[in-house]
Amino acid sequence: MSKSLVTVVIPIIAEQPTALELISLDQTLKVLGNYPITFMARTELDTTWYEDYCRGKATVFIERFAWSGYKTFVALMMSPRFYQRFRAYEYMLICHLDAFVFRNELEQWCSLGYDYTGAVVYNPDFWNHPGIIKRLMGFNNPEYYANGGFCLKKVASFQRLTSRFKYYIALHELLGRLRGAIGFYDDLFVTQHFPKLSSNFRMPPKALAEKFGADYMTTAEVDLPFTNRDNTTLPFGIHGWIQRNIEFWAPCIRRYGHDLQIPEAVAATPAVAAGA
Repeated sequence: MSKSLVTVVIPIIAEQPTALELISLDQTLKVLGNYPITFMARTELDTTWYEDYCRGKATVFIERFAWSGYKTFVALMMSPRFYQRFRAYEYMLICHLDAFVFRNELEQWCSLGYDYTGAVVYNPDFWNHPGIIKRLMGFNNPEYYANGGFCLKKVASFQRLTSRFKYYIALHELLGRLRGAIGFYDDLFVTQHFPKLSSNFRMPPKALAEKFGADYMTTAEVDLPFTNRDNTTLPFGIHGWIQRNIEFWAPCIRRYGHDLQIPEAVAATPAVAAGA
């Protein structure tokens, strides 16, 4: 059976988006509406609003899973049964409702053949240096970390690796829970572990990944490879613009025709960790 190239996967947990999330959804439909859109919904969620809103703008599918928050979402991202549901596609572009797509480069990124391409995380102070045990095991910090809130995954690769290394993944999930709080981030795990677990697992070098996506946290503006004053410098898409540095991204988003009004509470929100 021949596979379709790609679907855009949008996780939804509420019956309709917030005003800022609607900006993201509108842009995704405008730029990527020619591709099938798959809403990843909670099992019991009423998806009527999304189906009605997208009618005539894109071909929409609903895939339902038993998840209710970040921890269960992470579990799905590390489960082969999740990717089994998308086996009709070669790739999935995961595009959260806090992601913003600037232009349609989806097929070009698919054509490069990478297994995982995610939004580069710009936060030089967040990552701790690996301890001696990790260094002895060869798990040094990678060249960069790639956030999964805006990422392109090769479906077959993720289905294969999450199945083959399910016990290894489960161990790290357990260790994450023992550390407290959220503890385990699937996207950081993939970035650091999958290329070492499988020599065939390919991610683009940082210089190329920076053209795909950005999750701007705390890096000084002067050190960013893009600017908010010139849309031609921007990557394919971004993640986390609602929670982090919204005032930086606002001019870019307004230039794409969106009437962006920044709520005071959102503007004051501090940066949070990758994976959110």
